[in-house]
Amino acid sequence: MVSSKHSRVPAAAAGANENWTGKRGRTRRSMLDSTFRLIGHEHGLNVRIEEICADAGVSRGTFYNYFASLDELFQTLALDLSHDFNHAVLATLATIESRAERTNAAIQHYLKRARRDPAWGWAMAHLSATGPFFGRESYDACGKTLSEGIKAGEFDLPSMQLGRDMVMGTILAAMITILRDEGGARTHPRHVAHYLLRALGVPDVCAHAIAESSLPDVLAVRQAE
Repeated sequence: MVSSKHSRVPAAAAGANENWTGKRGRTRRSMLDSTFRLIGHEHGLNVRIEEICADAGVSRGTFYNYFASLDELFQTLALDLSHDFNHAVLATLATIESRAERTNAAIQHYLKRARRDPAWGWAMAHLSATGPFFGRESYDACGKTLSEGIKAGEFDLPSMQLGRDMVMGTILAAMITILRDEGGARTHPRHVAHYLLRALGVPDVCAHAIAESSLPDVLAVRQAE
């Protein structure tokens, strides 16, 4: 079900790269908020420019004064929705030496965020259909961690790209299952993390221990609960 007319991009995410001020800033913000309302539910994948303009109360011409295309708007919204959350998670993960433990924490925090905030989860799922999974920052950070893990011998993979497809694709699929409330215990974030680590080449005993360990505390996650 679509959120109410007054729904906004979550405050923790709305400030990402927000350098716009005055009326132009408010108009741009209104279009981002409208897009979030329209895609932040299960059936929000195929939103059109006309729908965004109608919800935001702007003309199609005004839309193109701010965004060159729908894809550009989606990329901007993906950054808005993920930037602060990514920054908080990545800052925490930087204190963890093991790449397998970093990967576990990222998997579980993303899935738990979607469970707590379904509108955010659906928006990120739909935006991932048109651009880098979960936004460019998440996509690049995942690749960096996997490359380091392969080099350190933690992951047994022929390429970083294959590992990134496995990780990001599984997180996206598991997120949708969680949002639809279809999987029950089988889609618990710990189970997803456990078997993904195994697929990356982490021995089963180690993968299980990592997935069952306490997650590092992340400020942005605590505030969302």
